[in-house]
Amino acid sequence: CTGGTKLQAEARLCHDAALLPLKLSRCEQPVNCQWGSYGDWSECDGCTGMQTRTRPVQVYAQFGGIPCSGEPTQKQSCTTKRGCPLEAGCGERFRCSSGQCISQNLVCNGDQDCEEDGSDEQQCAESTIASVCDKQQIPPKTELTGKGFDVLKGQLRGNVINTKSFGGQCRKVFSGDLRSFYRLPRSLLGYTSQVSTQNDFSDEFYNSSWSYVKDIDNRQTSDRGHHYYTFHDELFNTKTYRLLVIKNQVEVAQFQNSPPEYLALSEDFWKALASLPTVYDYAAYRGLIEDYGTHFLSEGSLGGSYQALLYIDAETMEKMTSSSTDFHECVTTTFRFLFIRWSTTKCRSFINSLKQSQGFRKDQRNAYSPITGGDPAYIAGLSYLDVQNPDANWNMYTKWAGSVKDFPTVIKQKLRPLYELVKEVPCAALKKLHLKRAMEQYLAEEHSCRCQPCRNNGQPLLRGSTCTCVCRPGTSGSACEHGTPTDDQPGVIHGSWTCWSPWSSCSQGQRSRTRICSNPYPTAGGKHCDGAAVDHMACDDGLEHLRAMEPHCFDPSLSQSKSCKTPPPLRNGFV
Repeated sequence: CTGGTKLQAEARLCHDAALLPLKLSRCEQPVNCQWGSYGDWSECDGCTGMQTRTRPVQVYAQFGGIPCSGEPTQKQSCTTKRGCPLEAGCGERFRCSSGQCISQNLVCNGDQDCEEDGSDEQQCAESTIASVCDKQQIPPKTELTGKGFDVLKGQLRGNVINTKSFGGQCRKVFSGDLRSFYRLPRSLLGYTSQVSTQNDFSDEFYNSSWSYVKDIDNRQTSDRGHHYYTFHDELFNTKTYRLLVIKNQVEVAQFQNSPPEYLALSEDFWKALASLPTVYDYAAYRGLIEDYGTHFLSEGSLGGSYQALLYIDAETMEKMTSSSTDFHECVTTTFRFLFIRWSTTKCRSFINSLKQSQGFRKDQRNAYSPITGGDPAYIAGLSYLDVQNPDANWNMYTKWAGSVKDFPTVIKQKLRPLYELVKEVPCAALKKLHLKRAMEQYLAEEHSCRCQPCRNNGQPLLRGSTCTCVCRPGTSGSACEHGTPTDDQPGVIHGSWTCWSPWSSCSQGQRSRTRICSNPYPTAGGKHCDGAAVDHMACDDGLEHLRAMEPHCFDPSLSQSKSCKTPPPLRNGFV
């Protein structure tokens, strides 16, 4: 802000001399995103002839600054004398075309246990095929149960579990809804095809977008920060909004996967694991995480989830509360007016106020709808709700709910870390430690603690390479620098944590990390940060143990020592 005209304009927009010193009442300067330096190139992959390198975001864009352009990862072709581990032999086991090894007991049993091409059944004479089951059809959409999941993005990733192999077993389940028997693949411990729909919507009311964000923040059970996809641009508008969140879910099946030690890996995931270097290379391990996620599914449901975020600006809300004696009852039953026609005049002023609020297109109420599952055509139709035609809203909703059985996704999922699936490849134990370390580093990259503090106790959120402030009621601006909080004491600054430090080395079975309540410091009687400043975790010096047990993984010139292997599975049974 330079020049007399700009200073006068800034004074009109940013002034609050009674609350803040003049030098702090100015508009925040935009902060442009800046990339850090690239790391070293990874080892040349002997299978693909490619190598990668990554770069971190050094400074995240904030206060209207320019986001980073380009990608964090670069790839280039390379040449190497290093062999491809996929070309290694399988000893006494059968080698699939992909290079993956399976038990000889699974060859010529009538089932496709080599996931890509079924090569285990291609050279079998008809007289030698010993079929183990009279059913081959797996439950609908079983492939979804084998996907990886990225908890940072909140999205399903590539398949990590082979959901086609039966493992020589014949386990059947009956679907009452579909009136048919299905054969369970080896990966599924249990599967129930049962449609379950909530009879009514649930709703939550928030006084502001800030309170909505804080509520989600308080529900987080990990240190990874907010899911950026949960929020929408309207929540960051310069006006203050009251939010009404309407929810419902449709389940079509429930599943439970087998423990990790009994899961067969998908061939693509197995090849990715086999190609990982035995030295810690974050670029290579991060590439696997980007493709397959941070976790895999241990159990969950197949179905769809409906959620509508209705936002009402504060000015309209004040008119509504003063003009309707039934406001509180109306606001907790809004879904009834949006989906069910009522013949009474009760809450008519509430509906009229909704129509006048920002976000309308004629009689349509803008409802940001983070919907998962169901036909995409119906999802688009639910993004606007017609206040004057609840029957049409309900018709669109029932069409979406009915389409979930054909277009389900995974909901209500329970997760396990992806590194638990590192097996059946050379130096698996060492690669498991490296993947665990890479996952911790990946989750620490995108966290709102890397943002600069917002003014007036606004809540910072990190989305991609951009930090955004969600302002408290009564404040606005890219840094929440305008106005005065209506729900807090003027001038009071509450504390917030810095990012966690890296974990210390393992010592006497423990490792630790620290953080400081200085982002910002609490001032003028503000609250101190919740939680502990030091975090401890049990550990063991796995690298030293592996160096003694598997020295060939650290020195390629050494040969692998012989060891007892897992016995082959019994035909149509467990060992």
